[in-house]
Amino acid sequence: MTRVCIVGAGAVGGYVGAHMTRAGIDTTFVDAWPEHVVHMRDKGLKVEGMNGAGSVQTPVRVLHVGDVPQLVREQPFDVAFVAVKAYDTEWATQMILPYLAPTGCVVSLQNGINEHAIAAIAGWERTLGCSVSALAAELVEPGRIVRNSPLGDDKKAGIRIGELHGQITPRAEMIAGLLAHGDTCKVTPNLWGERWSKLTINAMRNGVCALTGMTGKQRDTNDRARELTIRLGSSCVRVGRALGLSLEPVGGLDLDLLARAEDDGAAREAITQMIMAVANSRSDAQRPSMGQDIRKGRRTETDYINGLVARRGAEVGVDVTCHRQVNEIIKRIEKGEFAPHPALLEQIAG
Repeated sequence: MTRVCIVGAGAVGGYVGAHMTRAGIDTTFVDAWPEHVVHMRDKGLKVEGMNGAGSVQTPVRVLHVGDVPQLVREQPFDVAFVAVKAYDTEWATQMILPYLAPTGCVVSLQNGINEHAIAAIAGWERTLGCSVSALAAELVEPGRIVRNSPLGDDKKAGIRIGELHGQITPRAEMIAGLLAHGDTCKVTPNLWGERWSKLTINAMRNGVCALTGMTGKQRDTNDRARELTIRLGSSCVRVGRALGLSLEPVGGLDLDLLARAEDDGAAREAITQMIMAVANSRSDAQRPSMGQDIRKGRRTETDYINGLVARRGAEVGVDVTCHRQVNEIIKRIEKGEFAPHPALLEQIAG
């Protein structure tokens, strides 16, 4: 039987791991939040799906990060999903690597693009990545995850798994089968394009919620906030293409239109309609991960989302001023210099 470890039992890791466990997969969680670990040990893990879809409640096996060394007495893992924050990628990979089978692999199940960091530790041949295309969820309290987006379908896969080299391999198909217990999953031959496409969605949405304090729907229905999301998305697409990536459809948006939307009124109107359609498909409570982090007083992944776009854009000569400014404002909010508020939108040039 395939043995799976999920490092990080937060919204995404907890969601997919609960479904794998319920399906009978030998799954072990590792997490750093003591209260969450204790609750899962005592009462299991509960997932509440949007309108009931994707709901599950199951006993789980979970270790605190301090207990990981005891795994030396067990059979090694075949797959380790790294589902921690992007800034925790290196230590999480180093921690679990000694407990992988010789043929075992590490799979990034994260925001940002962290496969390079994982591969530098685990090896390129042992690293895969996922684009979590349609899963929006929140760990709302110890042992309880709420999904705020509908499940994917055959036309729009909820998750896409890929090898770094782009080949469709038996192990990628095996991992897709594991993930499919929680949502539709397809193997992609274009992981890097998928990852930048998902980064585009995160870069245009997460930071705006983090700096304004808005929910996803409030952001999309506010004219000023929506205008900034379109500018962020448009420049992110243009950076990805300047890097030579072939971007994939994601988030219900036409990326060709999005790339032109900053300067083309007709494209901007079409993208606005697409944004509103996506907003109306999600719950009113949906709040992107960076917005969740700000509310909880935690460090965000801004350096790995808007900050990443700002760095790569500067390298390829695309104007990424708005990404740099969003990144800088969010870091000041993290430090307590600003409080999130819609008025901060006025500090973004444009």
